[in-house]
Amino acid sequence: MYDPSFWRRFRMMAWLAAALTLGIGYLAISGYTVGLGIMGVTSSPTAAGLLPPSDRGAIEGVVCDVFGNVISGAKVEILDMVATTDQAGKFRVENVPLGPLQILIKAERFQDAAVQISVEPGVNYPQISGDTGLWPTDFFVKFHVFTNSLTDDDTQLLFGLVEIANPRKEPLFISQIEVRDPNWQVVYDLLESEAVINHISQTYDLQVVTNPVPAYVIPSQGTVILELDALPQPAKGEYHLRLVYAAADEHRQSRFHIIHIADEMEYDPDLDPHIP
Repeated sequence: MYDPSFWRRFRMMAWLAAALTLGIGYLAISGYTVGLGIMGVTSSPTAAGLLPPSDRGAIEGVVCDVFGNVISGAKVEILDMVATTDQAGKFRVENVPLGPLQILIKAERFQDAAVQISVEPGVNYPQISGDTGLWPTDFFVKFHVFTNSLTDDDTQLLFGLVEIANPRKEPLFISQIEVRDPNWQVVYDLLESEAVINHISQTYDLQVVTNPVPAYVIPSQGTVILELDALPQPAKGEYHLRLVYAAADEHRQSRFHIIHIADEMEYDPDLDPHIP
C-alpha cells in the first residue's frame, strides 16, 4: 500500500545521508590539502637555512707592512668582530654586513692602520700592503737574502734586499751598511768608496752628507729598498747585515746606533721574498 508519509521520511533520510557523506569528504580533502601546505611551509626554511644571507659578506686578506712583509699576530677589528692573523699574515671574518665600513689593524711595533672597504656579497679582499700597509712605530730595517738555484755551480747567485723605513719626524743618517757571509767575510759595503756612495745616492735618490763621516739621509716618513748586486757562488748559511745610524744631532757628535740582522740564504725561484 502506498504511504505518502513513509516516502517523505525516506527521502529526508536519504538527503541527510548524502549531505553527511559530502561533508566528510570535503573535510578529508581539506585536511589533506592543508597538511601539504604545512609540510611545504616547514620545509622551505630548512632549505633556505643552507644558503648564506643575502645581506652579508666575508672579508679575507693578508696583513703586510709598507714593504709587503707579512705580519703575524696582528689584530683585525671589523665592527664588533676581531680576528688574528696567522703565520702567513692571513685572516678571515665571516657574516659582515654589506656596505662601507672601516677595518682597524693593530700589531706590535707597528702603528695602528685603518683601511676603508665597501663590503659586497661573497668574499671581499682588501689590499693591506704598500701604501695601505702598516708603518713601524720606530726606525725599521728588514734584511733578506735568497738564491736563484739549488745547485752549487757557476749559475748560483746570491741576491739581497735591505728595506729601510723612517717614521720619525726627523731625518736619520746611515753611516754604514755592510753585509758579511757565513765565514764573516765582507761581501757588500754600500759606503766603501766615493764611487759606490755616488752610485747608491743617484740610483735611490738619497741625499748624502760627508761630515763628520759620510752617511745616507733617510728623510722623515721616508722609505728605501736597497737591492744588492748578484753575488756568484755564494757560501751556504747565514748572512749578516750591520747597519749604523744616528739622528742629526747624534751624527754631528759621532754617536751612533748599531743594528745587526742575520738571515739564512734560501732558494727563491721568484727572487722576491714577499711572494709565498
